Amino acid sequence: MKRRYKIILIIFSILIITLFIHPSKIIYEPKVVGKILGENNKPIPNATVSSIQENETINEEHGYYEHKDYISQTVKTDINGNFELSEKSRIDWFHAPWDLPIVWCRSDLQVRQNGFKTYRTKFGEYEKYNYKCRACKNIEFRPIVILKKKESNLHR
Repeated sequence: MKRRYKIILIIFSILIITLFIHPSKIIYEPKVVGKILGENNKPIPNATVSSIQENETINEEHGYYEHKDYISQTVKTDINGNFELSEKSRIDWFHAPWDLPIVWCRSDLQVRQNGFKTYRTKFGEYEKYNYKCRACKNIEFRPIVILKKKESNLHR
């Protein structure tokens, strides 16, 4: 009888532990496929396109959260001005059964090229609600960015 209870307790313990500790792939950056053009609608080759993410840290001295932007991916446009930022994911091992899946997916971009003003997306410009509750899985944004030329300081 004691052996039966031990086996039942072990099986029950394994089931409870697997609720909390198991691998789960979470897509935290969507796929972004787009095009960079100049004001004359001509493609801009070799422009630097960066995906901007927010990093949350705790200020040790004052104890509050600080939010800082960081560049998570960088690519160059091809000769036709096209670029692709691939979907990025991570593996989370610890899960609480009461955790709700993240359903909002957003992407912020920054585009730089010599002779043009730096372009930065506005907050919420590329954002989507994922109805399947799967973070950014299978979400794709297709921006077309038009860069403006820098104004010259030289007057002739």
